[in-house]
Amino acid sequence: MSQKGKPIDAPATEDPPYLQPGSIVEVNHEDNLCPRARYTAIIMERAASTNDKRYVVQFTNLYQDRNIGTKLSKEYNSVDIRPLPPPQTPRKFKMGDIVEAYIDNGWYQGKIDQVVDNDRYIFRMSSMFLLFGMNQLRLHRTWLNGNWVPPLDESELDVEEEDSTEKMMEPETDNAEASKTGTGNILEESDQKTKEKEEEFSEGAHVEVTNIDGDGSNQTWFAATIVKPVGNNRYLIRFKTLRTEDDTGFLEKEMDSLHFRPPPPHIPVPDQFKMFDHVEVLYKGGWWKGVIAEVLPDDSKYLVILANYDKLECKHSDLRPRQSSIDEN
Repeated sequence: MSQKGKPIDAPATEDPPYLQPGSIVEVNHEDNLCPRARYTAIIMERAASTNDKRYVVQFTNLYQDRNIGTKLSKEYNSVDIRPLPPPQTPRKFKMGDIVEAYIDNGWYQGKIDQVVDNDRYIFRMSSMFLLFGMNQLRLHRTWLNGNWVPPLDESELDVEEEDSTEKMMEPETDNAEASKTGTGNILEESDQKTKEKEEEFSEGAHVEVTNIDGDGSNQTWFAATIVKPVGNNRYLIRFKTLRTEDDTGFLEKEMDSLHFRPPPPHIPVPDQFKMFDHVEVLYKGGWWKGVIAEVLPDDSKYLVILANYDKLECKHSDLRPRQSSIDEN
């Protein structure tokens, strides 16, 4: 049995060095609610359940349960795993460059849609346009046959930051269950989480709901209460801020639990947000994803670019730091 949160004591295999237990890697992770992104993880072991090259990894910044610090562990094929790119110095980009942006602890692929100034860029990912600084972007590269394409130039490498980066990526010792041999324990843990989720969405539970009409409103979270379950993971909910057309009461709707999340835990709101901070904005009764584009001369107001690329001037009291559950990552 390994130490808590550490890879098991497995012998070296014929696999390349970056796939050996204990190696820090990037994993191509996706779910039903978001596009693919690359997240940092550590190789725990080679999966014993298949003859294919599959590996159990533990993510460094994705959680099964953030409240108690349980990191997410999953099994992946080797094609979805690549070495951790070496630290690189910030670089200037031009319009049309294919890049990756650091969003919610992962690297998302997109392209430079507009150069705002020397170190700010409008980043386009699908139908979203977000403002990023140079330090939050990197050139998109592919790991192909043991090499980076395009290749890394020595002038790009940030040697001085390498040690601090490795220290930052060191996994915490908080998830012994995810380190057990084989995949059965992962499935059992998943089943347990499903049961906990069902209990969490019991009658009277407070939740936040997204993807109301499938028209882009999935960038917004609305507060609601579970009225009752109706079967097949569907529930009748009552919104707390959306009212019926005749304004006689709060809107009720039947929805799938895939569109629910618990209300985010309370975390301190900074005295002042900074440019490029990722936030949620209270707007039209819901919390909209956005990024701070400008701190206005009146320090209590900001210009925010929403995830649907609308611009909104808002007060400090209408903002909260963006938090993501594992279902969003």
